[in-house]
Order: sequence, then C-alpha cells, then structure tokens
Amino acid sequence: MAFAVFFTGKSTPIASTSFVQTDSTHWVLDATSTVLPDYHDLKEIALFLTAQGVLPPDMGLALYVSIGGADWSYRGFVSNTNPSDVLPLSWPDPPDGVPPGPRPPGFAQIGVSLEPLAVLQEKLCSKLGSREDFAKRVGLDLFNFMQSFGGVQAVGGDKLLVPANILDHWYARLSNRLRRDPDWLTRQRDAI
Repeated sequence: MAFAVFFTGKSTPIASTSFVQTDSTHWVLDATSTVLPDYHDLKEIALFLTAQGVLPPDMGLALYVSIGGADWSYRGFVSNTNPSDVLPLSWPDPPDGVPPGPRPPGFAQIGVSLEPLAVLQEKLCSKLGSREDFAKRVGLDLFNFMQSFGGVQAVGGDKLLVPANILDHWYARLSNRLRRDPDWLTRQRDAI
C-alpha cells in the first residue's frame, strides 16, 4: 500500500514500509520507538497517499491510535478523492494500573486500516458529533464564567448584563488553562 505519515514538527515522512503489516488490510507503527519516547509531544499526524488512485474507489485508509495495547481510537481517514489530511492524535488515557514514567517500545502505536468508504463516512459523522460536543463545552464554559463574574446582573428572565471586557477575560483564562492542559476540553466526558 502506498501511504506515508509524518508527525508535524517532529518527524520526516515515514513510509508504509516502516509499518508492520499485521494482515492484508492493517499496518501498525510503534510511535514510542520510531519517533519519540514521550508520545505526549506528538500532537498531530499527517496521513497521505503517495500515489494517485492507489486505493480501490470504494475504500479509504483510516488512522487509529492505541496506548498500552488498549482499544484503538479512530482519528480520521484519507481516500482517492481526499488523498491527505492532518489529524489530531489526542492520545487516549493509559489503561488502569500503568505506572507513570518512561514508556517501553510499542506503548504508543499508530494503526492504519483499509476500510470501506461507507464505514468511514459513518465514523466521520460520529466525529463531527464530537466536535459539536466540543463547541457546547466551550459555550458552557463561557456561560458559566459570565455567570460567576462579579459584575453580572440578571436583566429579565433570559438575559445577562455583563461588562464589555468579559470576553477578553474569559479568553485569557481559557487560553491559560489550555496552555497548562491542552486536552482539558476534549478529555471531559461528562454529559453536556
């Protein structure tokens, strides 16, 4: 299969020949030993086809991540009509009982899978739902911040009167929080 990846800002292109092919439709790359032992520094990956029309027209290549051999988490796909994409890795939490510290080879893995486009389109719709949840979390954080702000006054049943610079204060707070913990909004799993 003619595909390659690179970790933005962290690696040069890594051809499919560097992946271990586990069967006719699955490839695995050990990111821990191939790229960086501290996989948290790997934030984005570019997946791309290295030749035009390399895939059957009804198929695509999906990218997954796994930590400590746990379940594979879907991140995105490419196809003949969309031959490249930059995907956020958003590594899952390690399995319970895994101590902190240096990670052994094979701990953080990238998986590539040849799958029907119809299945990948369903996964894309699910991922878009996750983005909507993310937007709701951002909006809820802003609303809660405005409610807790000292100068907020209720005006009528469904209106708040807030200082003009409240968005600046909220954005500075949100930026600082995301700098300290980049996965803060995406890691929350409470219902919205």
